[in-house]
Amino acid sequence: KIDKCVRSYQRARDAMGRLGVDEETLRNVYQQIQPNQLTINQEVTEENRYGQGSDRLAWFWRVNNGGDVREDLWMDEFYRVNWLKAKARWQRWEEELNLVQHEMGWTIGWFRHKMGEWDKRYQQATRLGHQAYAQWQVLLWERFVLNAENSFKDKMIMVS
Repeated sequence: KIDKCVRSYQRARDAMGRLGVDEETLRNVYQQIQPNQLTINQEVTEENRYGQGSDRLAWFWRVNNGGDVREDLWMDEFYRVNWLKAKARWQRWEEELNLVQHEMGWTIGWFRHKMGEWDKRYQQATRLGHQAYAQWQVLLWERFVLNAENSFKDKMIMVS
């Protein structure tokens, strides 16, 4: 059905050209419809897919339809819905950013907690082997803390 509509549009566009519509109008207003402009809007099928922030409406959704008030009302509604979708997507990403920034701080806090646990075990250990293993664990968790702090620097929200 879509292919049939596209063929109908292309025939009408070609007829406009034969009737003398200037090339600039054909090129800028009544453009050729490309196959990549006919894909299904993936927001419907994959709401949280990667890369959706760079989606753009195909040119034919932005064409002024010659002042048809009924059509303008429909397009106003279309734009309103599209704007609300974009706003909701922005709010989801803002919330996700906030969560990730907190998770960075929580991760460092967890690493410090584990380092403290192993330090207590080191202090309480009575055998050299236990002390050596506990000291190795303290150093391991300390490396985790340092690596995370370096990786998350200027990106996280610290929670005490």
